[in-house]
Amino acid sequence: MTHSQAGLNRVIVALTRAKLTGVTEHTLAVASARLAEDALFLDEMTEAQLGAALLTRVRYPLDPSEMSHFLSSAPALTPNLLAAEQITDEHAQHYVRWLPGFLSDPATVTSQNARVLMGWLASHRAEAIRAKPDGLAMLRRVADDPTTSPKSSAYIAFMLGACGTMDDYDRVIQHAERVIEHDRERIDLVAEGLYRLYPPALINALNFFLEGLRPDLKSKQAMTGLYLLEKVVEFEDSDFWKQFYDEMDAILGRLRDLKTENTWLERLGDQLEKQLAYAGFEEDA
Repeated sequence: MTHSQAGLNRVIVALTRAKLTGVTEHTLAVASARLAEDALFLDEMTEAQLGAALLTRVRYPLDPSEMSHFLSSAPALTPNLLAAEQITDEHAQHYVRWLPGFLSDPATVTSQNARVLMGWLASHRAEAIRAKPDGLAMLRRVADDPTTSPKSSAYIAFMLGACGTMDDYDRVIQHAERVIEHDRERIDLVAEGLYRLYPPALINALNFFLEGLRPDLKSKQAMTGLYLLEKVVEFEDSDFWKQFYDEMDAILGRLRDLKTENTWLERLGDQLEKQLAYAGFEEDA
C-alpha cells in the first residue's frame, strides 16, 4: 500500500465516523473512484486536503459504474444509511433500471446491497418509478428468469407490487411461493407488495393459497397462504379491515372449521378475530 493510499484510507475512516449526512462507506467508495479518475497528485496532498477533495465528490451514483462501486462497498447497506433528501426521483428512475443487473452478482455484499436499495426505492420513490413504466422492463426479465436467486424474490415481489401494474400479479404470486420456500422471514414484503399493487389482489392471493387448507397442513400451497396471512393480520390499516371485513371473516371461518388443536393456527385465528372485532366496533361507532 502506498503512502498516499494509506492516508486516503485514514481519511475515509475519519469521514465515516463523523456521521455526516449522506457520507457513508458506500458514497465514499464512489467519491474515491472519482478522485482516481481525476488523476490528482495524492502524495502532495495533506489529509485535510484529501478529506476536502473527497467531500466535494461525495454523491449518490450517476451511472452504472458508480453504482458498482457503491454496491460493492462493505459493510452491508441498511435503509438508515440512505439519505432520502439526496436520492431524488430522477435517481430512482435510473436506479431501478440498473439494480436488476446486480441482484445475482457473485459478490454477496453487492447483491445484498442491491436488494436493500431496491426495497428502499419501492418504499420511498414508488410514485416516481410508476411514472416511467418502462423502467421495470429489466426487473420483469429477471423476475421471469428461473435462475434468479431466491434471495431476491421478496424484493422483486415488493418492487413489482409497489411500482408495477396488474400485469405483474402472476410474477408477484410466483415469487411469493419462492419466498415461502427459501426466504420466509421476508414474507412481509410480499404481503405489502400485493396490497400496494391492488388491495383485492392480496385477498385473491390469500383465497388462492388457502383453497387447499386441510387440518394436516401438508399442502405447500396452503402453507404459503398461512404464512402470508400471518403477516396480513399484523396490518394496522383500519380501512383495509373495514373494506375487506366479509372476505377476512370468511377466511376466519375457514380456520375455525378446521377444528384443529394446532397452536399456531389457533393464534392466527385469534389475531384475525381481534382485528375483525376492532373493525366492527369502529364501523358501529
